[in-house]
Amino acid sequence: MSKRIVVFCILSVLFFGGLVYGLSPRAGMASRDLNCDAIYDARARVICRRLERDMQWTWMGHAIISPGWRITFESVRRTYCAESIGPRDIPALDVLRHNTRDWRAASGADYLLRLIRNRDGLGDEDSASVFNPANPLFILKGGCEPS
Repeated sequence: MSKRIVVFCILSVLFFGGLVYGLSPRAGMASRDLNCDAIYDARARVICRRLERDMQWTWMGHAIISPGWRITFESVRRTYCAESIGPRDIPALDVLRHNTRDWRAASGADYLLRLIRNRDGLGDEDSASVFNPANPLFILKGGCEPS
């Protein structure tokens, strides 16, 4: 089989796979929709919508090619800063984490909770965690950018 045919077949599979993935009724990762309107707590809804806006398109999942909108550490930093997340938001984040149907919103809420609980370095995060201020890759290492 010629090299051109192989390349054409691979490109066709990728194109049609992406087309089916993007046009499916439940687009899942292809959508930014976290179904925030279904969250009953007003503050949790606001945080959810911010997470929705701050999601980033990524190509990789856990060691596999998996294109989609995800809550990244950068998304968490931007949400934390833009919404002035703090200890008063713990109840709202718990509501979001336990009452959403989208795992991405639950992960975002969990990341924010971990950041709040470890912001002062007294939490239970391992020193290798990006949620621990002792880590050089700490999510808030540079602080929040002035808005």
